[in-house]
Parts: sequence; structure tokens; C-alpha cells
Amino acid sequence: MLKARSAAMLAAAIFLVGCTQPQQAAAPASGAAMDPDSATVFTLAVQKGSITGCILGDPGMTRPMTLNVKDNKAELLTDGGIHYGLDRVSPNVYAGGYRFKIRADLSMRPKRLIVTTNDDACRWEATAP
Repeated sequence: MLKARSAAMLAAAIFLVGCTQPQQAAAPASGAAMDPDSATVFTLAVQKGSITGCILGDPGMTRPMTLNVKDNKAELLTDGGIHYGLDRVSPNVYAGGYRFKIRADLSMRPKRLIVTTNDDACRWEATAP
């Protein structure tokens, strides 16, 4: 139990401290339409089935986060100023992350953001209109 709690605390701390530099926008595949530029605010919540220690990461994970889309690239900005660059994996769907797996699906209604630890032990989700 102590090991799981420590792992969850470390994972949350890494998420809050980690930062990636914005990457240059890639051109869409020929004939593919560009996704519209947008800004969507999500507030994550820990999901059932996550290990008990995941709730220790909630103070940093459950702050509002803004997903900005521009030029077929997305950037997830936390309320604390941390940013993660995400790549377009299909129309209006972005994914990425190094220490965490991040997936934002803006093609569905409501829009959905999912963040998981690499071992899938902790999972946070959010929806937005």
C-alpha cells in the first residue's frame, strides 16, 4: 500500500513539474482538412478503478486545464502554468505525453480528456461541452 501511494504521489509530482516545449506545427496530410483553432477548459476527476494512492495527486490534477488547438497541434496548459504538447492522431483527436498518457477527443460531444499514468494504475477524466 505504501509503495502504491508513493508511486502515485511521484507520478502526480512529475506531471506537475514536467514540461515540454511547443513543437512546430506539422502540415496536415494532403487533402486532410485542418482542425479549427479552439480553447477548451477541462477539470479532471480521478476515476473508479484507480489505485487508492491516486487521490493524493488530485490537488494538482483536478485544477482547470486548457487545451489549445492551433495549426493541427494541441497544447494542454495546467492552471499552474505547465504545458504539454500533443500531436494530432486523427481529426480533432490529440494524444501525447511522456510520463503520462494524455488523449483529448474534441470530435465527440461532450469533448473528452483522459490522463493516465504509464502503468494505467491512475486514471483521470473530464468532459466539456
